[in-house]
Amino acid sequence: MTPIEFNFGNAVGHFTKTDGPRGFLWKFALAYAALACLMQVFSVFLQWPIYEAYIQLFTGGGDFDQYAEDMENMSMATTFAGLLTMPLGILLWVMFEGANQRRYMRGAGFGVRIGADEGRLLLVGLIWIALFIGMYIGFAIMIAIPVAVGLAIGSDAAMLAVLLGIVLVLGYMLLVLWLSARLSAAAALTVRDKQIRFFESWRVTRGKGWTILGAWIVLGLIAMLVMIAFYLLLFALGAGILSVQVPDLMDGRAPDDEIMAAVMSPVFWGPMLVLVLGFAVAQSMLMHIFSGPAALAARTDPEWISEGTLGAFE
Repeated sequence: MTPIEFNFGNAVGHFTKTDGPRGFLWKFALAYAALACLMQVFSVFLQWPIYEAYIQLFTGGGDFDQYAEDMENMSMATTFAGLLTMPLGILLWVMFEGANQRRYMRGAGFGVRIGADEGRLLLVGLIWIALFIGMYIGFAIMIAIPVAVGLAIGSDAAMLAVLLGIVLVLGYMLLVLWLSARLSAAAALTVRDKQIRFFESWRVTRGKGWTILGAWIVLGLIAMLVMIAFYLLLFALGAGILSVQVPDLMDGRAPDDEIMAAVMSPVFWGPMLVLVLGFAVAQSMLMHIFSGPAALAARTDPEWISEGTLGAFE
């Protein structure tokens, strides 16, 4: 694997400089999107009674009271059924994160499996979950502080409490993002060294945290533009198809049952499903792309390079 300098431009576009067989990103995205959609279908199957109740609610004229009790009874059961998909979701993430980091750290071609890398990444993921729980607790404390100050001072200083809350929340969010950036190389290091290397990321990203965070912001803005474009296209496509099927739709005179029949028609949800699948592929690509900055930090670790181990995995 060719050595590469760590800088902002390389961090943003590192997914294009991973060496290895071509076509990885498309294979990764298509496979991840397909399996994620299948898992979603399985989730809908497990929770179908509640979806069916909502369909009956809308097709029955929107009388919520008629279905409220049945929906409340089904809600708890379907929620527990939906929890069965959680292990599948974790398994999906572990397999594709393994493929993701093997590409970045070893230049490997696309392939998913359950092996030693995936077992170690599972533990890394559990550490992240514990940290995020702690971060949420910290966020609650940041919100509670200005509330307590406002109650102590009184209504005369309400604006001061609001400003204090804004400053504390924004400052805490920036701190969380920076800490996340500093620890973001954990998965890459774990795959690179074939050992759990979570807090070692702190050393590896020294002097690189703000660059990683800046790269995330740029990639996040691009992802936001993609998402906005998707929703606009989804709305335009949906409105266009419905307008053809229900001529009086735009005039507000179309009967509800006619609109519902059009929505349930394959003519409507078929093209919409294709668009949603395309968006799922784009999201899957972003999963790999967002890992690039942290993976670059791991690849440019001076201690690793000085040991002459760069590219020595395969």
